Order: sequence, then C-alpha cells, then structure tokens
Amino acid sequence: MRFSISFFLILSASLCFLQAAPALKLDQMGKAMGGWKDRGGKAARFEVSGSKYRCWKPELTPTPAGGIFVSLRIDHLRGLLASDDHASLEVTFDADGNVVSARSSIALQGRRVTSDLVEGTGKLGARFAGMDLAAKVGAEMIASLSAKVLRENIKEPGRVSFPAVLQHQYNLLCLAVSAPEVDQEVAEVPSDEAEKPRKAVPLEIEPARK
Repeated sequence: MRFSISFFLILSASLCFLQAAPALKLDQMGKAMGGWKDRGGKAARFEVSGSKYRCWKPELTPTPAGGIFVSLRIDHLRGLLASDDHASLEVTFDADGNVVSARSSIALQGRRVTSDLVEGTGKLGARFAGMDLAAKVGAEMIASLSAKVLRENIKEPGRVSFPAVLQHQYNLLCLAVSAPEVDQEVAEVPSDEAEKPRKAVPLEIEPARK
C-alpha cells in the first residue's frame, strides 16, 4: 500500500513537470517592430517620435511552477558621439500565460533607475485576470519607473520617451505569450463565449531608417 501511494505521488509530480509551458510568438512580436532584421536577426530597430531604439530578442527561462521568466533588453540609440542608454524588462508568467510579476530598469550613462517589483497576486490577482491583469501590472510598473526617472531631471527627448517605449514593449511581450495548447475536445468553446482578440494600444513605432 505504501508503495502504491509513493508511486502515485511520484507520478503526479512528474506529470506536473511535464506540463507544457506557455509559448512566446517571436515572429508576432518582431513584426510589430518591423521584423528581427538588426544584428544578424537577433534584434529589431524602430523609431518613436524621431528617436531610435533597438529591441533584442527575449531570453526565456522555465520556472519550477511550469511558467516562464522572460528577460528583454532595449537600447536607446543616441548616435555616434554619445553613449547609448539601456533598459531591461523582467516578466514572469505562470503556466497559463498570466503575468505573475514584472520589473523594469533604465541605465542612463551609468546611473541605473529600477522600478518596484509589481506582482500580479494578492489584491491585484483577486480583482483582475488575463490581459486586464497584465495591463494593470504594466501600468503600475511603468508609473513606478517614470516617477524615479523624473527625479533624474531628464530632458533629452529619446530619454523622456524611454518609459513609454518600455510600456509598449511590455504590451507586445504580453500579447505574444500564449497559454499551452490543450486537447481540441477540451479547448472547444461556443463561439459567443470565445475569447476576444487581444489588442495593444498603438505607439507610433516605425522601422529605423538606415
């Protein structure tokens, strides 16, 4: 009897680890920025209000809970005679593709500004779900980052726009993450209850001019 119980527990744990993780649709994310055409296909370049930026392909790490941790780097390209600024996004998704936590940071000539870690649990998780939760987490994260950036007395247009660019990259990332595929018979839902297409708030992004 003890052997049967132990075997059942081991089997259950193994099945949990074998559960499919959320998928990240890189092509979809890259297309919104003009494609992964920079640095040998490793990054995408785009412009916002005349300032140039580079987004590197995200790096994914599986989490013990069956989700994924995504790290994303964005550069503000300031020109040949100036040092570029750098930013990062760190977002954790659960096994269903929902945002668990998010944090962002910007490095301006060696000075690093980091947002608070915003978690999609507790009161937020109780009030919001899915893309509504992702939007709320993203808004709080960028609000925290923007407040700290303002203290640096930033005036250069490309730097002032950097938090907004991070917000948009966060939105694109969340839209590109999808829940693991399940059996079609289980996944079928009446058409009137089907999930509505996800939409991102447009930010005037243009492929960088050469």
